[in-house]
Amino acid sequence: MRLVTFTPPGLAPRLGVLDGPTVVEPAAVLRADRLLAEGSAGAGRAPELPTEMVAFFETGERGLDLARQALDTARTRRERGDELTGPDGSPAVHALADVTLLAPVPRPRRVRDYLTYTEHATGSGLEVPPAFAAMPICYKCNTESIIGPEQPLLWPSYTDQLDFELELGFFTSGGGRDLTVREAARRIAGVTIFNDVSARDIQFFEMSLGIGPSKGKDFCTAMGPCVLTMDEVDEWAVEMTARVNGEVWASGTTRHRQFSFAEVLAWASLDEEVYPGEFFGLGTVGGGCGLELDRWIQPGDVVELEASGVGVLRNPVGARQIRPEGAGVASYRGAPRARADHG
Repeated sequence: MRLVTFTPPGLAPRLGVLDGPTVVEPAAVLRADRLLAEGSAGAGRAPELPTEMVAFFETGERGLDLARQALDTARTRRERGDELTGPDGSPAVHALADVTLLAPVPRPRRVRDYLTYTEHATGSGLEVPPAFAAMPICYKCNTESIIGPEQPLLWPSYTDQLDFELELGFFTSGGGRDLTVREAARRIAGVTIFNDVSARDIQFFEMSLGIGPSKGKDFCTAMGPCVLTMDEVDEWAVEMTARVNGEVWASGTTRHRQFSFAEVLAWASLDEEVYPGEFFGLGTVGGGCGLELDRWIQPGDVVELEASGVGVLRNPVGARQIRPEGAGVASYRGAPRARADHG
């Protein structure tokens, strides 16, 4: 299944499942099906299913099974010519063209981004320390700056070098502490495309102190267009492509990683609780960013990141922000230009 968060015109965001040119609203479909079969009394006896993605992930396999049931029901009713509507007449199946897709999980409980691709590390000019082979290493992202498809990538006032990142990551559908790799594998809900937009010059400048990144990453992160459930994912064989203004800039695969999804999650849970609705980025595929290519996006460009099975995450690049007078600190006057041979 391809799970999304969407907004119908004038209504609040809710959980959906992409089905060709339509978006199926699982909770509404289950109620509408009972309404058709049993009348108004039946609608109240429909299985309960959350309409928000984190709450949905908390239901684990039961929620996924109910969503699949709703998808099958919508298809069967469509073949019969039945119209699925709620007691108030609102549709349970929407035309994709009539809704807005948001980030699949607009506010994950937590976001961590790992570096698991050796080729990206070396291609970015980083020295790969022994720690890279010993354990998955990450930084923690800003959950308040996540955007979805078609929203502009923010260009901060303090950077001259904005960059995209061609990444895949997964959401958790279960939590725990001290998970084994086998246990962790059963707690992964599905994958989405992850673009942790990077301000490269200030990123390297601030990390010269040995901490961060912060201002180099925290301003904008794009995710979407959907969460592809793990029953449809081969984590080692997802093909990925980055296009800028329709031109292919980069392509890669999830094959060449240091750690599996389950290993990343198991390590994160060691002596620490993890929860449903968390997101774990796996890092940029080799060659999957402008820094490695020495090619740089510009305001007005359109960045499209594609992953097999997941779809395309499309975002225009916004205009550079203007620093308000007196904002920030006077001591920051720009950062040295970042290069792939940095370090």
